[in-house]
Amino acid sequence: MSSAVLFTAVPAGAQGDEPVKSANVDLDGDGKPDAVALTPGADGKFTLKVGAVTLQGNASGNEVSGFTVVDLDTGDKWKELLVHSLGDLDDDHRFFLYGYDGRAVRSLGDVRALTEAKGNGIVLVETWMGFWQQREKYTLDRKAWKLTQVPQELYAVGVEATVKKSFPLVRSRTESAVVATTAQGSKVQVLAAGVPPKGDREQIWYLVKSSSGLLGWVRGKTLVESTEGLPLAG
Repeated sequence: MSSAVLFTAVPAGAQGDEPVKSANVDLDGDGKPDAVALTPGADGKFTLKVGAVTLQGNASGNEVSGFTVVDLDTGDKWKELLVHSLGDLDDDHRFFLYGYDGRAVRSLGDVRALTEAKGNGIVLVETWMGFWQQREKYTLDRKAWKLTQVPQELYAVGVEATVKKSFPLVRSRTESAVVATTAQGSKVQVLAAGVPPKGDREQIWYLVKSSSGLLGWVRGKTLVESTEGLPLAG
């Protein structure tokens, strides 16, 4: 399971528009519509043309289905293009953002999903992590014409589970001293997750609150195998 792409930004057309291959829309705020055309090629390559300006893109083998128009920051004069590329799995989808300054098409970056963009220059991206949504924040740096990820030390989780096999909670992600041992049949709250290792969700450290109110850390593999009731999917 993974989060759906929710276009809550203010688009140029109707909200929830399907991706298209061509459109006329004012991207640079000069009051004149710009002719936009997207031509998919082989192996995920595509050509994006705005007016007389052409840019070559690469979705790394994904199917390029088209683009939509979004307005990431309603406080400025520009609108953005979101190129949709679909992989075999939901987690393989990528969405490429472009801006047009009147002279050049500028790549703003790409994200796995555009979960939320309300027109305030902030983009929220969610990734399904097996039983919780990892939420990342990006901000639009208009001066640099790019999306910049805002680092987080921890990610909010906020789910509850029942202990089916007792397991220890340790003091920190770098210290193995045991703070508490969860009791079989008790409820625990999974409050937060550390920064996920690349490609290995079982090694994620989780901050857990025991039924006695003590906080400690446990690896994802142990947490999943020793509890029941986590909203596991995917």
